[in-house]
Amino acid sequence: MCNADWGIAAPLLVALAATWHTDIASIAAGIAAHSLGQGLALPLWGWSADRFGPALSLRAGLLLAAAANAACACSPGVECWVALRAVAGVGFAAVAPSVSLCYDRLPTAGDRQRAFSGLTTVTAASAVAAPVVTGVAAHLGAWRSVFTVLALCTAATAVRVRVDAPAARYRAGAGAAPDPTRRPAVRPARTGTAYLTVLGMGLAEGAVMLALPALLAPVLASAGAQRAASAALVVYAAGVLGSMLVLRQRSRRWGPVRLLTAGGSLGCAGAVLVAVAPGVAVILLCAAVLGVAWGCLHPTLQTWLPRLVPAAERARAASLFAAAAMLANSAVVAVGTSALQDGRHAPVFAVGAVLCALLTGWAATTARHWR
Repeated sequence: MCNADWGIAAPLLVALAATWHTDIASIAAGIAAHSLGQGLALPLWGWSADRFGPALSLRAGLLLAAAANAACACSPGVECWVALRAVAGVGFAAVAPSVSLCYDRLPTAGDRQRAFSGLTTVTAASAVAAPVVTGVAAHLGAWRSVFTVLALCTAATAVRVRVDAPAARYRAGAGAAPDPTRRPAVRPARTGTAYLTVLGMGLAEGAVMLALPALLAPVLASAGAQRAASAALVVYAAGVLGSMLVLRQRSRRWGPVRLLTAGGSLGCAGAVLVAVAPGVAVILLCAAVLGVAWGCLHPTLQTWLPRLVPAAERARAASLFAAAAMLANSAVVAVGTSALQDGRHAPVFAVGAVLCALLTGWAATTARHWR
């Protein structure tokens, strides 16, 4: 639901602008409001999941998001709609820390890796399907039904969340199985090193693995290939989906260092391709490569990075990681889009390749604390 909610706004830009007789830039503010609300609310939901348990926090967030989407379907104007999109982002921000804390209770790193890979598979599939379904609804003039259906699905998901585990179990980390992948002597959280690592890797991942795919569409649009710009997003999601289908079977054999190195190397290769030869075919190939890179790198970081901190604070660590990634992505996309409009394609993606190499080296070095 969360990924579908994020992806439905872009195909509706023209339809919404026509409905409210405004420009597309005003409608696009709703996309920014959604991301901003989600990014700012993530630390709050992380604290809530640690304090009250992930199930209760997840249900509360989903119900808030469902109410916001239902209101979006009845929105009378663009200002109200933009504000409601921010509220929806706040509600869906509960998903990342709550799910991360639930998966943290799985006994082994391999189990957690497969769980996160399965979740990424579902989100990638929704990223492929949501724009297509939304585009059809917009063409038929039924954009309000999109938000209505999303609200109903989100509410149904919230009702199905089982709130049956005592919050104290999650506050204290009780019941968590010992993790054989962790060296017990490593306790960086007491000096703040762990939180700096989580924050830094979140910023780095957002600046590279989120921003680079987002910059492909502006490159294509500036070259007059608007249809290819939309196709690049679908190809990227297909790359993520394909990588997940493979990694769910291979996660037991491939350790975190190998997965991080593979993902980072593919990210560097994709950025170099665009920097050297920014043609339509190359950019679409790069979108697929970056999707596979994300599939290798992101679930691996989700699997072990929050475990650098004590059990009672892992939802907060997961929310800090996600919030840092989203905010870094927004900043880099804004700066990168401005540079792309000036025709500086090669420098933007060359810098992206260098940053991706640095992220890969840092993540692989840190992951050596794990087996």
